[in-house]
Amino acid sequence: MPNGPQARKVAARPPRLPELVANQMQEYVLSQNLKPGDKLPTEPEMSEMYEVSRQVVREAARVLEQRGLVEIRAGRGMSVAEVNVDRVHDIYRLFLQFKPENFEDLLAARLILEPAIAAIAAEQRTEADMERIRRPLEASRNLPADAFDEHLTLDLEFHREVTLASHNPFLIALSAPINEFLRDVYEEPIAYLSSLPQTHEEHQQILDALADQNPEAAREATTNHLTRVRVQGPKLIPKLLSSDK
Repeated sequence: MPNGPQARKVAARPPRLPELVANQMQEYVLSQNLKPGDKLPTEPEMSEMYEVSRQVVREAARVLEQRGLVEIRAGRGMSVAEVNVDRVHDIYRLFLQFKPENFEDLLAARLILEPAIAAIAAEQRTEADMERIRRPLEASRNLPADAFDEHLTLDLEFHREVTLASHNPFLIALSAPINEFLRDVYEEPIAYLSSLPQTHEEHQQILDALADQNPEAAREATTNHLTRVRVQGPKLIPKLLSSDK
């Protein structure tokens, strides 16, 4: 491995030309206020705009595609993509596949983030939000006790609807991938289902605080719920969490 001046030189290497062009194309999308579905200039037009070869434009387009900013379709060229949190979810998943020992840190982040989101949701929620939050809780209560997959889906839907009720797109983008990842890793139906009555009661307390538009009560109820879930984590997700830690 190189070290000394050579290593510093490599670390300071400027971005490749396609990356520079990709950054300029991204600025173009923003400056022109382009919306999802809007088409970008053609490859020959961009080659002329940025005074680079069409090969460089193609590589720059792939960079933007990896960032999730554009879609590229044969015969239709390049258009602005709908920005969503799927790529963040993929990054979380990949990171934890290589570093599963950091899953506890993910739960710690959730314990910081979601109570704050619930407090904001208590202030910002609408009656339509409240109906959407109530729905998964009521549906879960009406399911057979052994319907693990359905209960888990509704559990995470409850948390997602609370987050959506904050009406803050940045908080939504930060928290949604965490819950999506939890859907993938819960693996002990018996442990999860045995605590389901407690989950229902804790969700009801969060719901009541939101209904009362009481931010501190919403924060406290969410903290209590997630703290209990975190303590039971080694039983729910034994491959990623160990009670010996």
